[in-house]
Amino acid sequence: MIHIFIGTKAQLIKMAPIMKALRERDIPYNFIHSGQHQETMSDILEDFGLPGPDSYIVDGPDIKVKAQVPKWIHLCEKRTRRSSDCWVGRSKRCSDIVLVHGDTLSTLVGALAAKRMGFKCGHIESGLRSFNIFHPFPEELVRLMTFRLADVLYCPDDASISNVASYGKRVVHTHGNTMLDATRLAVTMSRHSDRSDYGIASIHRYENIFHAERFRWIVEAVIEISRNHKILFIMHPPTEQRLRSNGLYERLDAEPGIELRKRLSYFEFAGFLAQAKFLITDGGSNQEESSYLGLPCLVMRKGTERREGIGKNVVLSNYSKEIVRDFFAKLENYRTPISLSHTSPSEIIVNDLRPYY
Repeated sequence: MIHIFIGTKAQLIKMAPIMKALRERDIPYNFIHSGQHQETMSDILEDFGLPGPDSYIVDGPDIKVKAQVPKWIHLCEKRTRRSSDCWVGRSKRCSDIVLVHGDTLSTLVGALAAKRMGFKCGHIESGLRSFNIFHPFPEELVRLMTFRLADVLYCPDDASISNVASYGKRVVHTHGNTMLDATRLAVTMSRHSDRSDYGIASIHRYENIFHAERFRWIVEAVIEISRNHKILFIMHPPTEQRLRSNGLYERLDAEPGIELRKRLSYFEFAGFLAQAKFLITDGGSNQEESSYLGLPCLVMRKGTERREGIGKNVVLSNYSKEIVRDFFAKLENYRTPISLSHTSPSEIIVNDLRPYY
């Protein structure tokens, strides 16, 4: 049996193409939702034509603040034990695999649960490294622990394979990230915006929004950019909460060049992204999407574990005003051709899962 253990919106977007490929082949899987995020999950499932989770480990409000994390982790530990109903369809011979994705707390929880059950663990989007434990934190630490726990590492490129060579695990080269499959489908299926006079800003990483000085710097930079370029500021729920608690929501809302938007459904966001002039983000998934679409992308981080677009359409801000200003002075130089290749990382992964069908 194949168990798919995920908990965040970003994970669902990247795992949806794998789930879709399994369903198209009539291969059963058990979808376990950790409960880390639930808002907009139903929209993503509907976009991809997928059924909801078979079970929820925690069914309640999204985990938006650090104070909620300890209780959530405790419940995850308690509700993924051998007696749990979440392991529907498990094989009596233990020929099961738990697929986890990326670098969130749900990744680590799922990997630990797999090992406790005696199942194999497959890590999707494995091998990515920033080589800085504290940037991003705790994501880099989660990656390192998951590399050790997982049995199969699904790596998107040669660099990620090199990063895990010393672990002695079975490594599968997926020739790209499953985000490629998701972006290709979303761009095809989404209704494109009839506007093209805007850029998009999407900031949500913990190391940015929970660092008051850095968060204020980013907001001020976005405001300065908006004096020359219209911006749709897409707010994840934790971002909106931090904007309001830091007194920054009103600053953004008062700017005529900024339009504040609640978080969009994935396909709706893809439609806006396909028509945008640029993207300001701190998200790795957004960086990948921009590289496939050839969209000029400014990443509000000091470093990134992803190589997609670097040296082409993607620029790291390093929280430098000079770099930000130079990016916008040369904006069109960073636009590159759309590159949605026909390679399917999701199909490569599904083919490799054959022993667990």
